[in-house]
Amino acid sequence: MITKDEVLKLANLARLDFSDDELDKIIKDMDDIIAFADTINNSVEGDADKIRNVSLSAIPAEECREDVVKDSLPNEKILSNVNASKGCFCVKGGI
Repeated sequence: MITKDEVLKLANLARLDFSDDELDKIIKDMDDIIAFADTINNSVEGDADKIRNVSLSAIPAEECREDVVKDSLPNEKILSNVNASKGCFCVKGGI
């Protein structure tokens, strides 16, 4: 179980302020998240076959396509379906 002090430390690091009611809800939500993560960890613990081996499906860099820079569409084409625009900005409701 996560403690109120731990949540307050995390909130301080993230520069967040919570009311007591919000803090209680966050503690419950974080406990639920941790419990879910524990469920996942326990379901695969000791049985490595259940864990997908990412390295088997990785493509070697040599087989990837070449990175080619292409011209983008002109602004006029991109903005052709916009009702109104001013320079590069779309204007809601017309100019």
